Amino acid sequence: MFSFLRGSVAIKALDHIALDVNGVGYKVLVPESTYGKLVLHQEVTLLTYCHIREDSFQIFAFLKEEEKALFVTLLSINKVGPKVAMAILSTLSPQEFGQAVLNNDVTAVTKVPGVGKSTAQRIVLEMKTKMKQEADLAVLLGEEGDDAAPLRGDDVYEALISLGCTPMEAKQATARARKQAGEDAKDEEVVRIALKNMAR
Repeated sequence: MFSFLRGSVAIKALDHIALDVNGVGYKVLVPESTYGKLVLHQEVTLLTYCHIREDSFQIFAFLKEEEKALFVTLLSINKVGPKVAMAILSTLSPQEFGQAVLNNDVTAVTKVPGVGKSTAQRIVLEMKTKMKQEADLAVLLGEEGDDAAPLRGDDVYEALISLGCTPMEAKQATARARKQAGEDAKDEEVVRIALKNMAR
């Protein structure tokens, strides 16, 4: 439908916000991690996902790409709907969730309201499979945030930095390209793959 909305935060209700976009008020559902950072009357750009059913049309929105990516991926898991996906994002950051999946930490996922042990086990199992299959998702959920230590000394990372990438862009691109290229690939080949991915 649309990938983002840019406007002013007109209302912060208990279960949603209203975003004023050129005089039109959009009811938008956001996770608590996003809600807490929004300020009334402040202009903001939110990444959106439209959930359409016969009897409803809901707009979910996020400040960060990894939050939206995790939300959309969670919806593809059996018996996980928007309510559970939002609860997960309100309880765990994408990085915390990613670590829980990688460590098979079912207990961490059961801390999410409305998620029992059997559901948590299914979520962890299916997400681990998806992270193995999708390099982009693995990189997004594997990051430790904007303050994560850069890959200093990594020739591929340093090459991307010299070409104008930010530390975070270079780190994500390096990790993704290495997954695609394989352990035996030369640095030149990994750089080529990274640049090709970033150009898409």
